[in-house]
Formats: sequence, C-alpha cells, structure tokens
Amino acid sequence: MCSEYLPPRGMRDITGVEAELYEYLFSEFRRVARSRGFQPVITPTVEYFKLFEVKSGEEVKKSMYVFEDKAGRLLALRPEVTASIVRVYLRLLRAQPKPVKLYYLAQCFRYEEPQYARYREFWQGGLEVIGDPDVNADLGAAVTASEFLESIGVKHFYLVGNVALYRNVMRSFNIDEEAQDHILHLIDKEKVDEAVEEVKSRGGDIAAEVTSKLLSAESVDSVESYLQDLKSYLGDLYEKTLQEHMRVIEFTSALRELGYRVVYSPRLVRGLAYYTGLIFEYKTAGGELEVSIGGGGRYDGLTTVYSGPFEYATGLALGIDRIALVLSSNFQLREARSVSVLVLRDVPISVGYKVLRLIPSNFKGFVYRVNSLSKGLKYANRVGCDFAVIIGSVEYKQGKVVVKNMKTGEQVLVDINALPSLLNSSSGSS
Repeated sequence: MCSEYLPPRGMRDITGVEAELYEYLFSEFRRVARSRGFQPVITPTVEYFKLFEVKSGEEVKKSMYVFEDKAGRLLALRPEVTASIVRVYLRLLRAQPKPVKLYYLAQCFRYEEPQYARYREFWQGGLEVIGDPDVNADLGAAVTASEFLESIGVKHFYLVGNVALYRNVMRSFNIDEEAQDHILHLIDKEKVDEAVEEVKSRGGDIAAEVTSKLLSAESVDSVESYLQDLKSYLGDLYEKTLQEHMRVIEFTSALRELGYRVVYSPRLVRGLAYYTGLIFEYKTAGGELEVSIGGGGRYDGLTTVYSGPFEYATGLALGIDRIALVLSSNFQLREARSVSVLVLRDVPISVGYKVLRLIPSNFKGFVYRVNSLSKGLKYANRVGCDFAVIIGSVEYKQGKVVVKNMKTGEQVLVDINALPSLLNSSSGSS
C-alpha cells in the first residue's frame, strides 16, 4: 500500500483486541468517575489557537498542530483538555453549585517525535474540580483515578511536588512570569543546572542558591524548616508559600494513610505552565513501562487568564495509551457469547431479523444470508460464533429453527419461541 493511504506518522489504526482494550478502559473510566460524582463533558477537538497559547507551556506551544481555516482564523488541534474545560466552565457552568466536578475522555494531538509509549495522537482520561480550595478536591480527583487504576489491575505509586515553592521564590527575586515558565520548563526537561543558571542571571546568586537547595530537598518534611530560613526573602509570599507546602504535606499524608506509596520529588514541575501549587504524577509499580501514566495538580486562577473571575481548580489526566501498553500483554478479551442467524436465500430476510430480536441480551448476534448452509456455517466458525441459528424453507414454514452448537457440533430443531430459553440454558456449557 502506498504511503498516502497509511496513517500519518505518530497516528495509529487501532483494531481487534487492542480496540477492545481501549473500549474496556473507556467504559471502566466512565464507570468509576460517575460513581464518584464526576459528570461528563465533551469539548471540541479543534479550538482557537489563542486558548492554548496563553498558558499551555513552552513545549506544548511548540508541538501544537496549528492551522488557518478558510476564513483565516488561527485554530489548533487540542494538545490537552484543561484549557477547554475552563472555557466551558466560564461559558456554560458558572451557575452550577460548586464544586463543579467533570470528567472527559478525549483525543489530543502534539507534534512530537514518536517513540515507544508516545504518539502524536493520544487519548486522555481526565478529572477536573472547579470551585473548591480545600485539599479534599485534590484528593477526590487523585483517589478516583487510583480507584480506576486499581479496578483494571494497574499497580502504581505517586510522585508529588510543589510548583508554588519555585514560583514564589522567583517572584520574591522579581523574576517575571514568562521567565518562570521557561525555568520550570528547563527543570521539567531535567536541565537543572541550566535552570539554576537562568535563575542566577535573572535574580542573582542568592536566588540561584535558594532554588538549588529546594531542588535538592530529600523529603517533604525537610522543606518546612528551610522555608523558615527563607522568610526574609519571601516577605509577603511567605505565608502563602507555607500554606501551599502544608497542602502537599496533608495530601501526601492522606494518601499514605489510604495505603498508597508516595515519593516526594522536588524536581517534579510538569510541563504545563498553568500549575500553581501541588502537582503529582502516577508511576507504574513493578512493570516494564517506566514512564508516567498520568498526573495533575492545582491550577488556581486559570479562569482569570480567560477574563473570568478567580476560581480555585485542580485536576488530572491519565494517559490511556500508556495504560493500554501496561495491560496489553495480559489483557484477555471477555466477549459475550455470539450467535449467527443463517438465513437461506429462499426465506424472507425479515424473518432473520425477527429471530435476531429473540436472542437474549447477554448474547451478541447478527444475520447472515447465504446461498448454501455449508458456506454459512464456515463463516460462523471463522468469526468464532458459539451458536448458529439456521432458517431454511422447511424451518420457516414450520415456525421453527435449527440451533447448532458450533463448539460441540450438536444441533436441535426447536420452535422459534423456545430459542431464548434454549440459548440461556446453554450459556454455561461449551
């Protein structure tokens, strides 16, 4: 096949058992999210570029698919979903009782170098909570995501960090927000020495020393005593920074009490520029895929970027593609038992669909019209049907059908109305 008919690089066709795995993950994510009070939201795949340009972060802005429509408007394929959620909240959901709890399943697009566990088109399952300043909002989203991962058998642990520490230190040394975003981007890309040098060039030696020490913190508890030493530098930002740090302590303590493993990671900053405080990631435990399978954090005040009132907000996104890779080697398709209704040519096709309606809901079935019975049975066998319901001219005139067990070869002639009970009684046998 010529290249023009292949998917673009970094995009995929998903079929067969892999497609069934994705459908299973979507279904289970929806089930868990709804059971914890999250409501669905669906946003456009295409948004105005400006929506993401403002606060997506350096790397995301560079990797966006951007294009003009026929009217010359600059559009983008969504690189992530939180900005769209904030837009929808400001436009349609502000009157709802707070906190507003939303979930989504969406395809996102970034023009990055494709590699193992990274695609240019990828799926995210997200949870967002808007209008709640309490750490309970962070825990509610985080634990719901953990419950989803537990329900599908993915062992995981948490990495936890705090962007507010770095932002407030840089603010206290008069480093502007655009420069802050760039420095955090460097830390996210593990260019720590370069990030510290950037802090030094913009805020001086002391700013660089403070940043370096924060990046080397051995535990979440060790940070608190260091903050005391920074009080004179932080000034009015000290109390706010301490509050953000206490949120991280309460968050990690609660997760540990719930039985989750939590690792404080001072260099965890994540690549999106809208994070304001607590951030976290999910890592697989004991598996071969050593990458993050999701993460999130606080993005308080992102609503003001889009000319809305200040709102507290937190959320997360799980990488469905990476989770699928974790599960792919052990996933077994649990299909419903299947029935093919074989209608011979001398029987009205409508009869086949009348019979199809009688098949119990715990079976899946389809109608197949054939010239010869042998061809119909061969097809039913090839697609893995458990039963074939045969309707020839004789059976049609008698108001009966032949039911053949495709596994055992046994077959029986029954009245059409007896078909449901026969299939149900056979559902436990091979």
